Amino acid sequence: MSEPVRVTDADVERLAAQVGLTIAPESRAAVAQHLAGLLAAVLLLDEFALPEPIEPAPRFDP
Repeated sequence: MSEPVRVTDADVERLAAQVGLTIAPESRAAVAQHLAGLLAAVLLLDEFALPEPIEPAPRFDP
């Protein structure tokens, strides 16, 4: 398994600026904590190896 994800207040500020969000300085630590949790979940899914015969679900367009 990979190392724990670390997200800093500076990361939050930089990412928020990229998508045009304003995050109050007192909220940056909480946002960083939640973002780290989300990134850790993504890493778990990304590391999960699917068996070869797995096919994607069909897509239905109305």
